This record gives sequence, structure tokens and C-alpha cells, in this order.
Amino acid sequence: MRKLFLAVLLIAITFNTLKADDFTDAVIKAKKNLQSALNTYDEKALLKVRGEFERILQLKKQEWIVNYYIAMVDYSIAYTAMGGKQDKDKVKKYTESGLNFIEKSILVRDDFSDSYVLRYALNFNRWVYEQDKMADIMQQSGDAKEKAEKLDPENPRFYLMDGMSTFYMPEAFGGGAKKATPIFEKSVEMFGKRVEKEAYYPDWGKDLAYGFLVMSYAKRDDDGNKKKAADLYDKASKEFPDSGFLKGYVKKQLEELK
Repeated sequence: MRKLFLAVLLIAITFNTLKADDFTDAVIKAKKNLQSALNTYDEKALLKVRGEFERILQLKKQEWIVNYYIAMVDYSIAYTAMGGKQDKDKVKKYTESGLNFIEKSILVRDDFSDSYVLRYALNFNRWVYEQDKMADIMQQSGDAKEKAEKLDPENPRFYLMDGMSTFYMPEAFGGGAKKATPIFEKSVEMFGKRVEKEAYYPDWGKDLAYGFLVMSYAKRDDDGNKKKAADLYDKASKEFPDSGFLKGYVKKQLEELK
């Protein structure tokens, strides 16, 4: 009887290990597909990846990180909807959905800096469709920003998002390219040192940090910054040859600023 019990126990342990490996493999695969979708910011590709993460939720394992990624996809779709012919309804739909999923994630795991980085970014999106609630947006964004930095002051995505909010904020309110430049420099520096604790943790953003730093340099009127922008763009393009953000949006901005 004892041998039978041990055999059943061994099978159960093996099954759980395989299930854990299946989960990790599935998230890593979906994360890779998410990066490919982010390279193009194609909405159909992003929705397809979103479906992948929704299916991973059915494994009922580490749901907090899966909810984080669904929120990340929602943020990416909302961000895409802000470009070109701005679609406020779509920005609202996916921002609200992203906030819902990131709150689910935080409810289970409240000490993960990247979740607060994403909450910070999603709340900042609200200015597109809720300008009458600016005080609440600033408070919610500020609270998330403070929490993210406190939990992990070396998180490069924290500096990336902080830099982006500063970059897009009017100079009259303390924003603009000059103020954002040292923040993006810090993000790039932190990305250079970053090693994630788990293979399925988020590692996105370095190409964005490069790109926004390039644009910040180019928009400044200090001597030598346009050359610095061009040199950094060349370096970033070699490191991230598939980045649509760099080879599309940032390249276009550089050409317009010449």
C-alpha cells in the first residue's frame, strides 16, 4: 500500500511539474508573439496575442502575470488608437479594459513594480477621453508612479513611462523634450543592467526608450544634440532591426526635424 501511495504521489508531482513547464512555455511563446505584434503595432496581431493569453488563463496558474499581459495588450491597442486619426472610443474601451485587468493582477500580487508602471500608463491615457477628470487622473497616475518607483527604483520601464508622460506634457506644465531627456537616459542605462528574475516576466521597452531618447535629443536646441540623436538612432536600429517604432515613427520624426 505504501509503494502504491508513493507511486501515485510521484505521478502527481510529475504532472504538476509538467503543468508548470507548460505554463512557462506558453507564456514565453505568447510574450514573444506580443513583441512581434508590438514591432508592427498591428491591431489584429495584438488581438490574436490577447487571445493566447486568455487561453493561458485557463491553466489557472500565476493568473496575476497573465492578467498583467492582457492589460499590456489592451494598453498597446489603446496607444495605437491615439495615433493618426485618433479613435477616442477605442482608446476608452481598451484603457478601461486594461485598468480592469491590471487591478485583477494587483489584487493577487501587490508587490510587482511593472503592474504599477502599467497602471500609471493606463491612467495617463485617460486624458484623451476624460479631460473633465484631470484631477483624478493626476492623482491615480501619481499614486501608481510612486508605488512603482518604491517597489523597484531600478525598473527601466518605470523611467520609460515617466519619460513618456513628461515628453508629451506641455512645457507650461513642466514637461517637454528637455525635461524628458535625462529620464529616458536613465531608462536606457537601467535597461543595460536589467536581468529579469523569471523568463516569463516582462522585458519589453528598450527600443521605445532608445526611440524616445532619440526624439528628445532631436527636439532639443542644444548644440550637438541632433548628431547625438542620429548616432543613437543608428545604434538602436542595429540592436532592434525589427522595431517598427524605430524604423517607422522615430525615423519619420528625425526626417521632419532635420
